[in-house]
Amino acid sequence: MDGKVIPTAKQQKALLSSLYEEYFDYLVDYAQANGFSYDVAVDLVQDTYVVALQKAVDLYHAPSQKAWLIVTLRNLSGNHQKNIMYAQKLQQILEANYSEKSPTDLHPFILYKNLIDAEDLDILIRYWVNGDTAKMIAADLGLKEEACKKRIQRAKARFKKAYEEQIGRL
Repeated sequence: MDGKVIPTAKQQKALLSSLYEEYFDYLVDYAQANGFSYDVAVDLVQDTYVVALQKAVDLYHAPSQKAWLIVTLRNLSGNHQKNIMYAQKLQQILEANYSEKSPTDLHPFILYKNLIDAEDLDILIRYWVNGDTAKMIAADLGLKEEACKKRIQRAKARFKKAYEEQIGRL
């Protein structure tokens, strides 16, 4: 690890706990100031702390741990925005190329139903098109929020793969 001292699990836990307590509300406010709803902001901040947990050694040695968290949140926010734009662009392409009806008359489920299974498609539509948060979807499906986030991630990967195989690159 480039000569870095690896903190013990106890030190990592203490660091993450203190940073969570100190900066959680600040990061949620920061995400909201960048245009995200409260629920999406909370999801993004939770994801920031998941990354912090995965990269605890880097965070431990960061010159400014607050700045490290902010940069991580910005990166996750950008990825979230890209995913939304990806879904919107895909919807426009499919509506333009594969629709005999007016694009405004078609529900996204009809546009994408042959690409992936209905359950994956429903989750993606709820998350990207309807703007439901992972927490809301998880509650409806009786899942833990982290399990739901993983399902969203896997559904996105299956969708992208199926799209590229059946239709072509975006």
